[in-house]
Amino acid sequence: MLQRAGHDVVAQCRRPVDVLPHVERQRPDIVIVGLDIADPQTSALSSRLKACNSALGIIFIVQPAGRLDIKEIQTLDVDGLLLDGISHRYLIECVNAVATGKKWIDNNIVQQLLMPRSQPQPTSRLTGRETEIADLVSRGLRNKTIAQRLHVSEGTVKMHLHHVYEKLHLGSRAELAWVAHGKGADLPATRRTDLI
Repeated sequence: MLQRAGHDVVAQCRRPVDVLPHVERQRPDIVIVGLDIADPQTSALSSRLKACNSALGIIFIVQPAGRLDIKEIQTLDVDGLLLDGISHRYLIECVNAVATGKKWIDNNIVQQLLMPRSQPQPTSRLTGRETEIADLVSRGLRNKTIAQRLHVSEGTVKMHLHHVYEKLHLGSRAELAWVAHGKGADLPATRRTDLI
């Protein structure tokens, strides 16, 4: 599937522990690794791969143990993040985005982060308006545009965003945008990307 999309697959590994030696030998542009996010070695793998090749694009396909948390995602420090079972089309979108230097995250992960937890504390539940504004921010809209679209003041948008940051434990608009960043653009057919 990746080869049909114009990418060269230079190696395949059966275990995550085998990835690092292949990256050192093959020097690919991108590595795709399937991992269990609960495994304590998961977050360390990204830094070891980056130490081997700082320009390496890293995509993790994760099998989360329960809901994902924004802090878990940030500690992964990867360029692309997908949930296990993703469609082939989304995998190709992710690879193409990472190959062009963009970040890409599975929309299902974004929805988990933006949706209230199944047993939320009262302060952690996003209101309908907060969810709507968070979604518009994730699409790259500025406060002024969001305010015009929702027929509210820019100050109201800022107030709702402040509540979203607090409830999702985010530090800024940039973190919220990063969480949902990256509907990747298609890669030109002539581009070659080596993958593991």
